[in-house]
Amino acid sequence: MSEIGFEGKSRAFVVAAIIAIADWATKYLIHSHFVYGASKLVLVGNFNLVHVRNFGSAFGLMNQGKPTALNTWFFAIASILGLFLLLYLVYNEYSVHRFAVICLGLLMGGVIGNQGERFFHGYVTDFLDFYVNTHHWPAFNISDSAITIGIIGYFLTSLRRRS
Repeated sequence: MSEIGFEGKSRAFVVAAIIAIADWATKYLIHSHFVYGASKLVLVGNFNLVHVRNFGSAFGLMNQGKPTALNTWFFAIASILGLFLLLYLVYNEYSVHRFAVICLGLLMGGVIGNQGERFFHGYVTDFLDFYVNTHHWPAFNISDSAITIGIIGYFLTSLRRRS
């Protein structure tokens, strides 16, 4: 595996920008077309678009249904530290695999997307509601998806490099 230069590593920032912009744009559309609490059936028995507020983390973890000082400060500090860690990994020697760099970009974009909204609104808008019959996965958004895919992809890439 060869070293990826700055041009290759800059892909992480392009991916991060695309994710953050797509996340903010879709949340804007939800705010513009759905009143808070609204739901629209898209695929019977499997998928709705909803407008919910998440004061916790991805997929509603730590969501108390209202903003708390602990959540606000915790997520602000965690996001800043997380972004510094991701920047370190992008420029670190371990991030030489192209797919790993893309995964780091997904993570950065997801963190920026959610934390940016949390900064301005005090919450994160979730709108993707997948379910089977009455069993719902917690509602989520583009940033949550990017973070999840980025974590899984980076983990799998790091396992592959070790073998």
